[in-house]
Amino acid sequence: MAKSIYLPLVLFILFFCIQVFIKPSETALFVFVLAITILSLGLQRYKGEIKLFFLGLVLGFIIEVGLGLISRQQYWDDASLLGVPMWLPLIWGIGFVAITRVGIRLRGIQ
Repeated sequence: MAKSIYLPLVLFILFFCIQVFIKPSETALFVFVLAITILSLGLQRYKGEIKLFFLGLVLGFIIEVGLGLISRQQYWDDASLLGVPMWLPLIWGIGFVAITRVGIRLRGIQ
């Protein structure tokens, strides 16, 4: 279980470093986040994580687009998915999975 929680966290740190220092295109970030998702869920997956991923993806999309329609506090350059980047809902989805894995690990649940 320990290996499974570190992979998404390391990939998230790498994602943010790439975004801050290299500033790639939205499409390149989408491909990278898709690779993070496939690696995180493909190498080791636990019961219910696919449902959790899609719940995070849908809720993240609704929250980002919905709050953007109400009050735009954050602006994304070249956002092509109804005002948000394509990769952002994927980050929400895999974030749900990563946070759950960390919580399970901290609580000592098998």
